[in-house]
Amino acid sequence: MITLEADLHTHTVASGHAYSTIKENAEAANFKNLKILAMTDHAPAMPGSANILHFGNLRALPRYINNVMILRGVELNVLDTQGSVDFPEMFFGRNLLARMDWVIASLHENILTPEPGFDYTGLYIAIAENPAVDLIGHPDTPAFSFDIEEVVKAFKANNKIVELNEHHAFETSEQSRINAKKIMKACAKHGVYISVNSDAHTCWDVGRHKQAVKMLEEIKFPEELIFNAKASRVLDYLFKKHPTLKDELNNF
Repeated sequence: MITLEADLHTHTVASGHAYSTIKENAEAANFKNLKILAMTDHAPAMPGSANILHFGNLRALPRYINNVMILRGVELNVLDTQGSVDFPEMFFGRNLLARMDWVIASLHENILTPEPGFDYTGLYIAIAENPAVDLIGHPDTPAFSFDIEEVVKAFKANNKIVELNEHHAFETSEQSRINAKKIMKACAKHGVYISVNSDAHTCWDVGRHKQAVKMLEEIKFPEELIFNAKASRVLDYLFKKHPTLKDELNNF
């Protein structure tokens, strides 16, 4: 039985179309025995989302809420077929994106209008080559089709983690579910880490992953490649990315 110890894609009221606070999400995470919760509100290009100052001030948040470790993150919007994202390279003289604990990059149809028949393989490879990106968000959208084998190899080569999104893969379209299954099989084949996330927009959805876990068990996906099945895997990755994070956590 697959169990998860972290939810690495959630939203708060700061995203503009979500309905819970970070405190409410953390309470829900604690109730579901999660050890780590990533707060990944949409970057500024998403209509109604927070401006850049919101992300610049995330250090005001405590590291633990209701005994749950909080990751200060962002879900970037991909803006064009070159893989540009909606976050400034520098902000008040600092590389703000590099300071984020956890960075998701996702394609959204209301931000990047799909071109019928276009092959998005090059776009996904460009995202894979962005060193700031940790997680490839819900890559199963039928409107953004790509060569799965080629792209998954690029994810492996660039140490990217691929998302299986409970909401996106199972509640948007049947083709999304089919695509997600193909991508998961390719990740298993090539030894690519995946992360099973809720994409929660309310606290009631934090830690929701029943359909995703069922799919993984059906295809016998190797547990050792499920990144967020163990909090220790997440922490090991984060400590390598942010060498000072361990000391920061020990101060709380």
